[in-house]
Amino acid sequence: MKIDDDAIPTMDIHLSAFLQLQGVVPELVKQSGRVIFHFPNCMKVTKLIQQYNKNPDGIPLLDYVQCLRRLRSQMISLRD
Repeated sequence: MKIDDDAIPTMDIHLSAFLQLQGVVPELVKQSGRVIFHFPNCMKVTKLIQQYNKNPDGIPLLDYVQCLRRLRSQMISLRD
């Protein structure tokens, strides 16, 4: 269920790791020397962002940290 064709851009690696942990894989885009995470603009992503901002309980911490490290690694390799 798409809202429109645009992507939701963010530079927040912690939000990006949370979304990836929930099954939404970002597209990493290099822009002006920075890496931007682009997510599909759909209701699922919007609801997950709202959930993240409410500081949810029950997030598997080790899995989250692994997603965070993986995204950071991808981000650094894209910058070079």
